Amino acid sequence: MNQIDLSGLRDIRLPVQPDFWPLASGWYILIGCILITAVLGFVIWRLWRNKPLPYALRELKKIKQENEKDSLKQLSQLLKRVAMAKHGRDAIAPLHEDEWQEFLLASAPQTLNKEQAKQLAYAIYNPNPKTPDKRLFLSCQKWIEKVLKK
Repeated sequence: MNQIDLSGLRDIRLPVQPDFWPLASGWYILIGCILITAVLGFVIWRLWRNKPLPYALRELKKIKQENEKDSLKQLSQLLKRVAMAKHGRDAIAPLHEDEWQEFLLASAPQTLNKEQAKQLAYAIYNPNPKTPDKRLFLSCQKWIEKVLKK
């Protein structure tokens, strides 16, 4: 058998593997887009969450679920806070009894009837308030939505 002399051949060298770092420019663009999207999403979420309408509706739902004896007082206080958020503290804080009742009826017509507005206006002064019914909660929800969407 003839033997071939391979002593003059060079070793086979594989190309060098590319490093992980630094990344190619496309990866930097992708990471930047993801970060910008995350930051914008967080900012939009915070702005939406801090708006008074969703906050007031969450408070209303919480009062409705607790269904305690002083729910009517809490409901009246919530409506007053909503009105202060919309019209300012100086205009709303001094309102009480008949003035508060008139404001409730005038600020969002066709949401509360006179009896419901009277219940809410005098709830703070009533030592034995009755538990509000579902219609009152629904009317208060409509009132809140109408006042805060103006």
